[in-house]
Amino acid sequence: MKAIPAPMTLTMLAIFTVMVGVAATYPPAARFMPFTIGIPAIALCLLQLALDFYRQRHPETEGPEDALKQAEDRVSRMAGRRVHFDMPSENAIFTDTTFDAREKVRRELIVWGYFLSLIAGILLFGFRITVPVFLIAFLRFQAGAGWRNALVYGGLGAIVMHVLFERVLKVSLHAGVLTDFFVARLAS
Repeated sequence: MKAIPAPMTLTMLAIFTVMVGVAATYPPAARFMPFTIGIPAIALCLLQLALDFYRQRHPETEGPEDALKQAEDRVSRMAGRRVHFDMPSENAIFTDTTFDAREKVRRELIVWGYFLSLIAGILLFGFRITVPVFLIAFLRFQAGAGWRNALVYGGLGAIVMHVLFERVLKVSLHAGVLTDFFVARLAS
């Protein structure tokens, strides 16, 4: 493993740690959801950092080719004859795609752009507006889905989020700073 993606893992660990720390000051009923999301996320970030550290210290650990060879040997012993697993070269899981440095930076900027725009959108406009817009934009422009599919799945995501959080769990989602401001202006 040449580059360890620890900066993203450390950033996510910091976000979740701060989230859990702030939620610890909330009343017991209010801290349930941040704890439910934050504590497992912290554990997963720590696990990822440990795995990255282990892989960095032990680069000789077996890769997919070694595992494939071991599986061939086991099946050959069971079958009583030599067995070869033929893997198509176009299989994306086993091909080692390399990108130049500019392409890697471009892809990272896109991911960070989506992530930061989602967070900013939730803070400014709330979950009800941001999540469907984010889903539609991501599906259309990043995943390459057609407008019809993007709109349908974005709408379904909004409905599922509303039913799950507001109806089933009885959790009021953040409405957004600008949304609250404009609703207060219209009400007065």
